[in-house]
Amino acid sequence: VVGQVTTLPLEGEDGPLASLGQVGVASDHAGAWYVSTKDSLLHVSAAGGVRRVAALPASDEFYTAAASPDGGAVFVADSSGNKIRRVEVATGAV
Repeated sequence: VVGQVTTLPLEGEDGPLASLGQVGVASDHAGAWYVSTKDSLLHVSAAGGVRRVAALPASDEFYTAAASPDGGAVFVADSSGNKIRRVEVATGAV
């Protein structure tokens, strides 16, 4: 396997993401990352900027995430609610 590892500081509007605990992570073809927590879906740009895409229903467990092939949506698995939620990246609609 050949690749490059980069560490980003991931400073968001509310401080560093390291304080979030367990998270789910997905990437898109544009080099962006999506981080799902127990109540939010966050977008992390290739430069390390963080913004909240959507609020998610509060969960006892963190959500896992997968980006759609076109990058227009992120699917988050809510294992405590037994649902898969589609989040529209442009609008934040869940």
